[in-house]
Amino acid sequence: FLAELPEQSQGAVTAFHVVERMPFRTILNLLDEAVRVLKPGGLLILETPNPANLIVGANTFYLDPTHIRPIPADLLRFFVEARGFCNVEIRPLHPFPDCFRLDGEPNSAASVLNDLVYGPRDYAIVAERP
Repeated sequence: FLAELPEQSQGAVTAFHVVERMPFRTILNLLDEAVRVLKPGGLLILETPNPANLIVGANTFYLDPTHIRPIPADLLRFFVEARGFCNVEIRPLHPFPDCFRLDGEPNSAASVLNDLVYGPRDYAIVAERP
């Protein structure tokens, strides 16, 4: 779809729960086309499951047979920056409700487990075309 659009014609490109279904080369092609069709200052928003959450990374990600591989946030951020985007942010999304969390002081074992097990189930990359 993006390949058919004129250069610098879009204010935003979004892909919600798509990149985890794509081979590596296709993700790079998506990013190249997004940077081509976005106007200067246009936004790229990619949302995907968060493999840093152990429940997601070890279990629920694989409940969808169309998923190819989980993509760590830092890796997707690197791809986005390497393809020419700037002001790249990782935004954690959809943590488990607080009632799931273990009681504990900050920096305690319970706090670390909360982040690993009950932290954000998804994340978004938000980036700007220069």
